[in-house]
Amino acid sequence: MNKEKLESILKEYSNLYTCAVSDAIDELGLEPGFIDSEIRPMWPGARVLGLAGTMKMDLSDEPLDRNIIAKMLQFIKQTPDFPIMCVDMSGYMIAAGLGQSTSRILEKLGFRGGLVDGPIRDIAQVTDLKFPIFARGIICSSIRGRMVIDMDSVMKPIKCGGRIITPGDLIFGDINGVVVVKSKDIESVLEKAKEMISTDKWWFEQLQKGRKPSEIEKERPLP
Repeated sequence: MNKEKLESILKEYSNLYTCAVSDAIDELGLEPGFIDSEIRPMWPGARVLGLAGTMKMDLSDEPLDRNIIAKMLQFIKQTPDFPIMCVDMSGYMIAAGLGQSTSRILEKLGFRGGLVDGPIRDIAQVTDLKFPIFARGIICSSIRGRMVIDMDSVMKPIKCGGRIITPGDLIFGDINGVVVVKSKDIESVLEKAKEMISTDKWWFEQLQKGRKPSEIEKERPLP
């Protein structure tokens, strides 16, 4: 799919909300896309929408790699258009997967946000920056001497919030949570979600007209 078409599709997704997208995935009989409810927006009103770039962090007691920025740039060169930084913290809540410095770097490099299955830090600065991050929690500690990027995991499938995320999957997060749409299903899920929202809107209009729900359902069942 070319960049222009992707941009158009993402614009349409931006008019939706995650509940409708999750319901569309269910309606199509696909593997569920919603992720763990403990992964939440890190500042009020944050929304994230883009395509997954993936990496994993592992435990390490070594000092912070002084080439970490160069390694991040190596990662970034492999990401899709409209990228979201997706980080698997290997189940550990001992250090921040993202913070103010990485958020500033990512934003300058065109990233649309972050998704971290673990904690982040520098919440005040990240909030001021308005860089949208969804994560499992907040912590003050850095990865120095605790965790390190597994470069073999870069742009490979990772586990995040109980789901497998593959590079290029669509990541969509809002106040309701985060949903993952497999790359091959992005267009079909979009069309189904639009259809379901249309039905919801029609139902509300009929209720406002004073019609009975039992009558409305016979004409057009709720999605």
